[in-house]
Formats: sequence, structure tokens, C-alpha cells
Amino acid sequence: MKLHVFDCQKKEESAAVYYPQYTTEWFVEYRSIFGKRKEKITMMTDRVRGGSSIADQRPSFLTKEVEPSAVMEAAMDEKECIEEAHETVRRYYLHHARSWSVPKIKLLSSSAVYVPYHLIEKSGRWRKKKKTFLYEPMTDSADKVEKFPEIYQFIDKEAEKV
Repeated sequence: MKLHVFDCQKKEESAAVYYPQYTTEWFVEYRSIFGKRKEKITMMTDRVRGGSSIADQRPSFLTKEVEPSAVMEAAMDEKECIEEAHETVRRYYLHHARSWSVPKIKLLSSSAVYVPYHLIEKSGRWRKKKKTFLYEPMTDSADKVEKFPEIYQFIDKEAEKV
């Protein structure tokens, strides 16, 4: 199965779970206290839980062959993701950027992407018991797999099949 995946260095000997996201790039014209402004903004929409957030810049992606069993199923389709991101952009410019006019928002580009989460086992600080962590290369952060219930359930479901 070929997917559009975030470009990252894979951790050695770690399994990956591919989490569905949707990226959109918008062009916004609005009027601030300092005059008319034009900006580009990139949004990432979570296709499992819903909700959009602003990305600093559009990350680099590549097309890669992955195992179908490692790909999480998306709950939101393309239209829902674009609507969610548009509403988030609109609210941001009305409430946070304090637009003095109704912002004109235009979609420039959009694509479905998958962010890899690598499963890493580490031993504890005081106990030698191994714990499973999720490492996200996009933000360069790791946290316990139990803190991500939808990924944890997906991993448990896939482990039962084996």
C-alpha cells in the first residue's frame, strides 16, 4: 500500500503505526488595526478524533510503501477535513488575529498524509521493567502509549490478529 507519509528517519528496530492526518494550506486576506494583510497559513486536521491545528510550515512528505496492517483507518473524509480546517482558520482570524473585517479565505492546496508513530521499548528509571513509548518524529517527542487511547486500541486489536 503506497501512502503519502511524513519524511523522517525511522528509529532502529521499531515498529510504526501510521496515523491519518489531512494538511491544508490557506491564503487569507483580512484587515487588522495596521491595515490590510495577506497571509498563508497551514493547518493539520486529525482524521481520527477531529480537530485542526496550525502548523508552523508545511512539513516535507514522501510516498512510501507500508504494510496495510500498520495504517489506522480515518474516520473523517476529505470534505469534512476541509470544512473543519476552514472553520478553524476563520475563528483564528476573527478572535486571535482580531480582524476588523470578515476574512477572505481561499484554499490553496490539500492532501491526506500519514504521520508515523514509532513504538519504542525503554526500561524504567528505577525499575528495570520495560515500557512501551510512542515516538512522533514530526514533533520529536515520546510519551507512554497509554496516553493515546485510539493508537493503544489499534495496537491491541492488531496484536490480537497475530
